[in-house]
Amino acid sequence: MKFQEIRSATAIITYGGVRFLLDPWLGEKGSVPPLPGSPNPDLRCPLSDLPLPIERILEVDAVIVTHLHFDHFDSRAGETVPADMPVFVQDETDAKELRAGGFRDVRILRYGGVEFRGVMLFKTDCLHGQPGTIGLLYEKAGMRSAACGVVMRHPEEKTLYLAGDTIWCDFVKAALDTWKPEVIVLNAAAAAITGFGRIIMNLEDVRMVLDHAPQAVVIASHMDNVGHETLWRSDLRAYRDKHHLQTRLLVPEDGEICAF
Repeated sequence: MKFQEIRSATAIITYGGVRFLLDPWLGEKGSVPPLPGSPNPDLRCPLSDLPLPIERILEVDAVIVTHLHFDHFDSRAGETVPADMPVFVQDETDAKELRAGGFRDVRILRYGGVEFRGVMLFKTDCLHGQPGTIGLLYEKAGMRSAACGVVMRHPEEKTLYLAGDTIWCDFVKAALDTWKPEVIVLNAAAAAITGFGRIIMNLEDVRMVLDHAPQAVVIASHMDNVGHETLWRSDLRAYRDKHHLQTRLLVPEDGEICAF
C-alpha cells in the first residue's frame, strides 16, 4: 500500500496493485476566493500548487469522490478526468450530477461493499459539521452536507480507512470498531466557519482516533490548503513530537509518499 499526498484531500492510493485517485481538487493555486465566514478572511485557496503535473496525477485506474464540495471535485477535475474513467461516488444524487457532466462509468459505493479489480470498497458514514448547525450551514451555502468515508480491503494489504470529511462522532467510532483498520487517513485541518464551528477533525479528534485505534497508523491529510483551516501541519507535528507519536502519526507534505 502506498498513500501519496497530492494536495489537501487529494491523494493517490496504490492498493492491491490498483491506483485510485481520491477527491481530485486540481484547480490552480489561489483560484478560489476567500470563503464567507472563514477564520482566515484574506486567504485564497488552494494555498499551494499541485506537486505533480495533472497528466501524472491522472495515471490511475479509478477515482473515488467522497462528495462534490469544491475542494474534493472541482471544475478542472470535471474537465481533465477522462470521461470513461471509473468514478466511485457516495450515492445516486452525486452519480446523477457526474453523469450529467459527461462521465460514463459512475459507480456507487455501498455499505456492503463493491469490488474493483480485486479490491473491496466499503462505504462509511460521516458527520461533516456540528450537530445543530450542520443543516443551516450547508443550506445557506447551497451545498449538500452529505459526505462519506471508505474502507479498503484486499487479502495482501492492511485494512485502510479513509474517514473523509467528518468530525469525531459515533459514525467514526463504529467504523473503527467494525473494521479495525491498520492505516487511517484523517482530514484534519479543523476547517471552520464562523458561527457554525468545525466541519472536519481537529487535534482533539485526531487524539480520539489514536486512542481508540491503538493498532493503527494515522495519516493526517487535507492539510495546509484550505482558507478556512485552523489546524496546520506544524501544529500536528508539534503534538506528534511532544507525545512521541513519530511512528503512529504521519503528516506528509504535498507529493510525499507513505508506504506500508
